[in-house]
Formats: sequence, C-alpha cells, structure tokens
Amino acid sequence: MKKLILIAGIFLVFSFFSKGQYTTADVFKVDNITWYGLDFSNIKLIGSAGFTDPYAIKNKFFNSWNNLIITETEKYNIAGFFHKSSVANDLSIVKERNKLPDPDELVINTDYSFGEDEVKKIISEYDITGKEGIGLVFIMESFNKTEERGYMWITFFNIETKEVLLSKKMNGKAGGFGIRNYWAKSFYNVMKSIGKKEWKAWKAQY
Repeated sequence: MKKLILIAGIFLVFSFFSKGQYTTADVFKVDNITWYGLDFSNIKLIGSAGFTDPYAIKNKFFNSWNNLIITETEKYNIAGFFHKSSVANDLSIVKERNKLPDPDELVINTDYSFGEDEVKKIISEYDITGKEGIGLVFIMESFNKTEERGYMWITFFNIETKEVLLSKKMNGKAGGFGIRNYWAKSFYNVMKSIGKKEWKAWKAQY
C-alpha cells in the first residue's frame, strides 16, 4: 500500500513539472514548433485615408494574409527564419479570433499600442486542448498607413499551459501593389529580419 502511495505521489509530481516543462531557452532548442498564424483580434488600422473598406479587410484579407503564409512557404519560410527542422500549421484559433474585431472600430487616426500583459491575456484565451509543444503566433498590433509600417508581437508559448515563453514587439516596412501584398510585406520584412539577425541576438540573451 505504501509503495502504491509512493508511486502515485511520484507520478503526480512528475505530471506537475512536465506540464510546465518549457522555458524561454527551449524556444531556441526545440526543432519543431506549431505555427498558429496571424492573430488580428486586437489590431487597429491607423490612417483613415489608407483604409476605406474595413469590412473587406476583416472579412477577406485577415484570412488572405494567413493563407498567403501557408501557400507561399518558400517565401514565408517559418522553419528557415526561425531555425527549425519542421513547422506544423494550425490556423483554427486565429480563424475564429479574427472574427472578433468590429469593422466600424478598426480604423483610427490616433496612436495605438498595447503591452506584453495584453499579449498574455490574448494567449490565455486560446481554446487549445489535447496538444503540447511550443507554439508561435504573430499578435498583430497595427497597420499604420501614415508610417507605412506594420506592428506586431512575435510570440512563442507553451501550447499545453498557454504560458508565454517569449514575446518581442517588432515592426516591418510595408510596400508593393494591392492591399494584400502591401501589408504582407510588413510581416515578411519582420520574418526576414528575425532570420538574418534578431534570432541570434535573442538566443544570446537566454
């Protein structure tokens, strides 16, 4: 009986620690991650002259930008930019969350930003069950037409516990023809910057 109690106790302790097993350092050590896409649930579009149809942006382009990364993997090379052997894709969470913004409140003409506490709150609301590992999502903060830049939080998290392991705010220059390509250039430039220099600098910190 004592042996059974001891075994049960060891199992509980092991389970407790295994759920919270990932640290920030593990973001750079693991070979495989899951890409959760672009989360536009809290985004603002700054500069009304540049965003004349917020309904189209929500109902068409949120999905289009996410699909672009999946269909053009050679260009938007998540595995290469983040130095991973393989990347699984799961856009189910962002497809639901990207329905949340009210198009009538998307476009503003004032400054807008949020901090890491808001990022943690967003991740805590993700409806993920029965999965584990490390997830990567871009929490989109704003597309700023005045500055011609896109702002976003590059966020790694423990899928099982939804603990944020690493979150860095970055911005990228927009450019190109058509609204899809114009703003896609902003997150492409962020990815390219991470692959060239930011990843190495972040890794050195942890």
